[in-house]
Amino acid sequence: MIVLIGWIEIRLPYAHSLKEKRKTAKSLTARLYQRHNASVREIASQNLHQMLVLGLCYTALSETEAQHAAHEMEKTIWRTIESEGELLKFETELLLPGFSEDY
Repeated sequence: MIVLIGWIEIRLPYAHSLKEKRKTAKSLTARLYQRHNASVREIASQNLHQMLVLGLCYTALSETEAQHAAHEMEKTIWRTIESEGELLKFETELLLPGFSEDY
């Protein structure tokens, strides 16, 4: 099992309230869950209406699958926010949990 974790930073220059920001956040998190089965949550800058910081988590059976999923998720983010914001950062890391031989 491979765990992909990610950090996403999006600038929302046209968001004039937290309500507008949350609308974008809900849309993006729902789309990433529906299309990629990724868990996504706002993790920082909750009170800044023009900055959206999300964390994501995804499990895969292979490194190749995880890397492909990361690439596809980045494309989904770009398509979802194309008129609303700018993707500043999309960083991912693969975690390889160690299991004992009992499993």
